[in-house]
Amino acid sequence: MKTRTNQILLSIRVSLFGLIAFTPSISIAQPIAQLNNWEFHPKSQQLKISLSATATPQYFQLMQPPRIVLDLPNTKLGKVLTQKEYSGAIQRIRISQLNANITRIVLDLAPGTQLQTNQIQLQPLSRQKPTRWVLNPHITFSPANSLLTTPSTSLPPSTNLTTNSQQPLITVPPLNSQNPSPIINSPLPPAMLPTPEENKNSSPNNPKEIPIIEFGQPLPSQKF
Repeated sequence: MKTRTNQILLSIRVSLFGLIAFTPSISIAQPIAQLNNWEFHPKSQQLKISLSATATPQYFQLMQPPRIVLDLPNTKLGKVLTQKEYSGAIQRIRISQLNANITRIVLDLAPGTQLQTNQIQLQPLSRQKPTRWVLNPHITFSPANSLLTTPSTSLPPSTNLTTNSQQPLITVPPLNSQNPSPIINSPLPPAMLPTPEENKNSSPNNPKEIPIIEFGQPLPSQKF
């Protein structure tokens, strides 16, 4: 009787083992969190997020263009602002529902921003209930060189002035001599002086005699 009872118990154990082994495993669904709020402080460059349930965010870095990506697993996108622009190292923050279970936050960085992955800090505000997280990237902002180089204005090479030895010889005839004597190294052009006969012939009109009328005498009649 005792032996039969042991056999029955053994068969029950084998049946239970087979049932557990061949039955598809039933996964325990984790509670889906929701992104309730987020806020960014440009001065401290800190991003704070608030979730409705416990979740552990994960981040990574992309370089072209430079940005930080923060994924929230098992999290739905709540009624929050999905995009906002800033001035500084972090120029824009975008939030979207990547898939059914992941909410993604993207921090777009300015060109010229220097960032190392080991400098990024992500930690919960409370270890006991990690529903609020703070992302501190510790960004060093060095904007790209946007100074325009001023084109150099080069002047044409200066030409050396010709010396007196290169000037042509200029001769000026004397006033009362028929034999002109050359004047060497004169910078003035040759003077063209007319002769007295040329002055007499070149005068346009010879001056007329002006009659002298005494007081009380009649005026002479003019001929037209």
